[in-house]
Amino acid sequence: MAPGEGPAYVFKDFAHSSHRLLLQWAGLGQGKVLDAGAAIGYLGARLVDMRPIVVGVDVDPAAAREAPPQYAAFYTFDLSAMPVLPEAPFDIVVAGDVLEHVADPAAALGCLLAQLAPNGRLLLSVPNVAFLLVRLELLFGRFQYRPRGILDATHLRFFTWHSLRRLFADAGLQVVRMVGVPAPLPLMSSRFVSGPGGWLYGATALAARAWPRLFAYQFVVEACR
Repeated sequence: MAPGEGPAYVFKDFAHSSHRLLLQWAGLGQGKVLDAGAAIGYLGARLVDMRPIVVGVDVDPAAAREAPPQYAAFYTFDLSAMPVLPEAPFDIVVAGDVLEHVADPAAALGCLLAQLAPNGRLLLSVPNVAFLLVRLELLFGRFQYRPRGILDATHLRFFTWHSLRRLFADAGLQVVRMVGVPAPLPLMSSRFVSGPGGWLYGATALAARAWPRLFAYQFVVEACR
């Protein structure tokens, strides 16, 4: 979860956000999409406007009750032990802020790949535990879990630029593109939307793209077989 968010996720509807980028990469089209780790559909609610068939899946049974009715179907499964769904294969599998919440990311990645068409695309985002502010905290001997953010108390796994690429390589996936996005400052204050605050936020976005290992708050990845 990101700074400024409450206990539940919200859609980050502002420039340079991981959610905006995932939707941009998904694009308009006729193919089927799986929204993995859908929660209550904060991404799926936008995907259904872009694709004719969007299926959701989440481990939380409450998510199925609250998800947007526009989903073609919604399933309750642990992503690490998910069977191949009836609607598979999917042209795109989207997993926004998901892998950090599972105990076995490799197993979850394998289950997601099983849903994917041979020429399909996997789009996902994860936090960067090597983000500058986390490094500074470690420098002073602090590693404190929080209700949200990179050190969200519900995060079971942590990723760096290299460890995430290694996870994909071990799964036999080719990384098509992988970029860094900045901390979602507009969630903290509207002052980061325009004016001097907006310029500052834009500068952090440029830094996250140029030096993602250090300045990216999250990584957004597109991969294929």
